[in-house]
Amino acid sequence: MRFDFAASALTGALLFATAWAHAQAPMPLPTHAVRSIAPTDADFRDLEFLKAEIGPARVVMLGEPTHGEGNVFEAKIRLMRFLREQMGFTTVAFESGFYDLHKAQQALEAGRPVPEVIGNSVFPVWTSTQEFQSVLPLLGAGKLRVAGFDPQLMSEGYSGDLVDDLEAFLAPQKAGALPNYDYLDEVISFMAEQFAFLPTTKLADFEKEMAKATRLIDKAAASPDPKRRAEATFWQQNLRSLLAQARDYAAHDANAKLEEQFVAVDSNPRDAQMADNLLWYLRQHPQEKVVCWAALPHLANRTDHFENAEIQTYRPMGRAVKEGLGPDQVYILGTLAGGGTHGFPALGYKAVPAPAAGSLEAELLAQPADYAFVSLKHDAPGQRLTTYAFDYQPLAGPWSEAVDGFLFLRSVNPPHGAPTMIAAASATPTDSALARPVPTALNPAGRPREVRAAAGTATVRGVVRDQKTGQPVPYASVSISAKGMGTVADAQGRFALPAGSEIQVSSVGYATATVAASAAPLTVRLAPAAYELAGVQVRGESLDPRKIMKKVLAALPKNYEQADYVAEVYTHRRLSNFDTLRYEAEYVSQVFEPAGYRNFTGGFLGLGPREKHRVREAQVLTKPQKPLGWFDLSAGGQGFYTAAADPVRTVPLFKPGTWRKFTLHLDSVQQQDDETVYVLSFVARRANHRSTGTYLTGRLSGRFYVQQRDYALRRYQALWEHDTLTMNAIARQHAGRHDRIAPLYNTIYSDDRTDHFVEYERGANGRYHVAHSVAHAVSAGRVLGKAPHHHQIVCEAFFTPQPAVTPPLPPDPTLDPRLADGEIYQLFKAKPHPEFWRTYQRPTAGK
Repeated sequence: MRFDFAASALTGALLFATAWAHAQAPMPLPTHAVRSIAPTDADFRDLEFLKAEIGPARVVMLGEPTHGEGNVFEAKIRLMRFLREQMGFTTVAFESGFYDLHKAQQALEAGRPVPEVIGNSVFPVWTSTQEFQSVLPLLGAGKLRVAGFDPQLMSEGYSGDLVDDLEAFLAPQKAGALPNYDYLDEVISFMAEQFAFLPTTKLADFEKEMAKATRLIDKAAASPDPKRRAEATFWQQNLRSLLAQARDYAAHDANAKLEEQFVAVDSNPRDAQMADNLLWYLRQHPQEKVVCWAALPHLANRTDHFENAEIQTYRPMGRAVKEGLGPDQVYILGTLAGGGTHGFPALGYKAVPAPAAGSLEAELLAQPADYAFVSLKHDAPGQRLTTYAFDYQPLAGPWSEAVDGFLFLRSVNPPHGAPTMIAAASATPTDSALARPVPTALNPAGRPREVRAAAGTATVRGVVRDQKTGQPVPYASVSISAKGMGTVADAQGRFALPAGSEIQVSSVGYATATVAASAAPLTVRLAPAAYELAGVQVRGESLDPRKIMKKVLAALPKNYEQADYVAEVYTHRRLSNFDTLRYEAEYVSQVFEPAGYRNFTGGFLGLGPREKHRVREAQVLTKPQKPLGWFDLSAGGQGFYTAAADPVRTVPLFKPGTWRKFTLHLDSVQQQDDETVYVLSFVARRANHRSTGTYLTGRLSGRFYVQQRDYALRRYQALWEHDTLTMNAIARQHAGRHDRIAPLYNTIYSDDRTDHFVEYERGANGRYHVAHSVAHAVSAGRVLGKAPHHHQIVCEAFFTPQPAVTPPLPPDPTLDPRLADGEIYQLFKAKPHPEFWRTYQRPTAGK
C-alpha cells in the first residue's frame, strides 16, 4: 500500500494545530450556582462554599456596578446576613460619612430607632430605596455595628451637628486659643451641601481654625479619662478626614468640570482618605470583622494593569486597604449583570449593555443559573478577562488583581422608592444649588457668617450686645439696606461687612436698631422687646417658647393630615420687571399628596412620596413677550408650588430633629375670635440646608401663630434672605468658563429674597389644612454682560379639600410623561376654555 506522507503530514499538522488551539483557548470558569438573592432567605447551604473561598479574611468588601440596581442591594444584604450568621462578622462599614456613622453607632447604643439612625447617617442613594430597608433588621443592639469611611458629609443627616458636637467636646479644654466655631460651621456646612469648598474664604484660613481645634483635641487625648481619650482619638481622625476633603475640594473643584470631563483619577484623593478612615477603624477595633458596602470601583485592588489608560492611573481604596492589612485579610466581591436596567427616577433609566462575545458576562449568560458565583482568586489568577463590572463599561485585563470573586445576576432592575422617607430629620430640597455630582459608581453622595471684603474695600466691624445685660446677642441680622448686603453675627455677636452709610441690626426678641457706620469698631446695643399679653391672662401654662414648640410638634399627628390628601386649588401668578407686568395667569388644579409626603421634590432622586398635580383649567391674562421657563415663575424659599405650600409638611422648623436649630421668642399672647393665640418668632441660628430646607439661604426668619386650645398652627409667615454673597462669588469665579456652573450662576445680585404667608383652616374631619398661601419674591441685580433687572414674582393659592375617597386624576396623555406632574409645565401646555372661567367663582382671602 502506498502511503501519502504529504497528506499525513498535513493532517497531523492540522490535528496538532487544533489541539494547540483548544489548549490555548480559555476554558469556561468553574461556577457555583446560587439559589437565591432574597434577603429573607436564611437557608445558606448554597453559600457554604464561601467559607473556604473567603478564608481568614477580616474584611469582606461587597461592591456594586453603580448605585442603581435594586436587586444587587438585595443580594448584598443576603451575603451580609451569611457573613454575620455563618462567619462571625460584626460590623458593616458604609460608603457614607465617617462622622455621620460614628454618631449613628452612638445613637444605636443609646437605643435610638434604627430607621431614624440610618436615615440620618447613610447616603440616601441607598436609604431612600425599598430594597435597602432589609438591612435595618440586621443592625442595632446585639447585631451588626455600623461605621462609615467616606470623608464626605451628608447635609440632611447628623453632619449638621458636627460643629456643635466639636464645640461641646472641647468645652472642658480651657487652655489655648478657641477656634471660630461659626466660621468652621460655615465652611463645613457648605462642603456638606455643595460638595465644594466655600468660594468666599481661603483654604489657609480654614486650616488655621482647624489647627486650633486640633491642638485642643490633642490635649484631650492625654486625658486620664479613657472614654474621653477614645473620643479624642476619633476627633483627631475626623479632623484629618475633613481637612483632606477640604483640600481636595479646594484643589479639584468638581463643579468646574462638565460630566464628561470627569476621570477616574479625580477620585484618588477621596479614595486615599476612605482607605485611611477604614484602616483607622480597624486599628481602633481590632476584634471586629467588617463587611464593606460601597461601589465596586472604590473597593477594587489593583487597576494599573487594565488595558485602559484612564483606569491605570486610578488608585482605589481597596488597594490601600489590602496593602495595609495583607492580601489574605481582605476579600473583594463584586457583582456582574447579564442584562436588565439600572438608574433612578430623577436621573432616568439605562439598559445594561448586551455583553460582547468573549466577555465574562457572555460566558455566564450561556449557563442555566440565574445567579452564580465565580472565583477569580482561585480559578482565574492572572487570566485576561473582559467584564462590565465598573459602571457597565467594558474593561479588559487581569481582573483577579482587582477583584477576588464575582456574584453574577442574569438581570438587574432599578431600586424602588421606600414607602416613606426614613430620615427623621430630613430637610426638603426646594431650591437649586450648585450642580453637585449626581450619584455614580465613583460618588454616591452654607452660607457665610463673616463677610470677607475684597482687597481695597473698607470694612465695618462690630459686636451686638443686649442693652440691659451687656451680653453678646448671637446670630443677629446685620445689613446695609441701601446696598442689599447683609450678614449674620456669630455666636459672640461679632460681625464684619463692607462699609455703608447706615447699618440696621435686628434679632428675634429685640427692637431693631439703626446706627451710622464708622471706621472704628461698633458696639450696637439692642433693647429687649418683651412680649405683650394683650390683656390676656394665661393660667397654668408655661410661656417658655421651647415648651410651646414641643407641644406643637407633639400635636402635629393629631392636628394635621397623615393619610392621603386631595384638594382643589385655585392659583394666580404674576411676574413683573421693575414696573412692567410681564406675565399673569390663573389656573385650577387637583393636587394629591400621599401619606408620608414630606419632601418637595419627592426626597432623594425622587424616590420618596411625591405630590401629584393635575392642572384642569388655565388661562393667561397677560401674555409674555418672549417664552418663559419654569424658573421665571419660581424662586428660592417656598410657596411657589403647591407641593411647597405647607410648611408643616416641608419646613425643618416643624421636624422633631431640626427645630432646635432655631432661636424662638414668644412675641405676644393674643385673643383672636375667642381663642388664645401664642405668637412666636423664629430665626435659624445657622442658615444651612438642614435648618432651612433650601440651599444658599443666608437667613431664615419669621413668625407663627399657635392656638392654645389644641396647639395647632393657624398662621405662618417666613422670610428667606438668600446668600447673595456666595452666589455672587460663584458667578464671578466661573464667569467666562465653559463648565457646569457658569450657565447656572451667571447673575450678580443686589437683593434676592422670598416672603411666604400661610393660613390654615380646620376641615370637616377635624384636621387642619392649608387654606391660603402667598409667596412673593424680589430679585434685583444683573445677568453678567446684560442689563439690570428687578423681578417680582407672586404666587397665590387657595386650597379646598376634597373627600378622602376622591381618586387622583390621571396625567394628561398628550404630555411628556417625564414632566406630566410638573405644575409649571402643565400650566404652559394647558389649553384655555373661556366658558369655564365665565362661571367659575374665584376664592378670596379671609381675614
